[in-house]
Amino acid sequence: MITALLTTLVTLFLSIAPPPTTPPVEAPKIPDSVFVTEAPKDAKSVATVKKDAKKGDTVVISAKIGGRAEPFVKNRAMFMVADRSLKSCDEIPGDTCGKPWDYCCETPESKKLNMVTVQFVGADGKPIKVGAQGSHALEPLALVVIEGTVAEKDDKGNFTVNITKIFVEKEATK
Repeated sequence: MITALLTTLVTLFLSIAPPPTTPPVEAPKIPDSVFVTEAPKDAKSVATVKKDAKKGDTVVISAKIGGRAEPFVKNRAMFMVADRSLKSCDEIPGDTCGKPWDYCCETPESKKLNMVTVQFVGADGKPIKVGAQGSHALEPLALVVIEGTVAEKDDKGNFTVNITKIFVEKEATK
């Protein structure tokens, strides 16, 4: 009898008590604080930085977003940038390329020397799990000045910079 009464009371309590709440999970976001209103000083070309910098170095790069048909990585705060000395297809008279930021007229060797991957990382050192395109005018062909730390450099041409500051100099013209 007592067991039946306790079971009834517990069932009644559980049906009246609000369900436990879990704090909402905050969606990943690129911190606004990395977007600066003044370009970091002493920017160098992508080619110069890629040639001279070592893993762990702080670098400042003057670049243009692009390097392949889809320069932004989906669901990751990563994208490709190219040396401003390279001509994107929109700068070539008569070129009607649908994705002028892919630098399809450049040789593979030129692309290897003049393009790098940049990324926004979280406290864990991994790319933030959100796409970067559209954030603060980050679009293909946008001119940017990036300050960051070289996270990867190898003999195969892989070169990745973790962004600590980024200045979007000019919105892309599509």
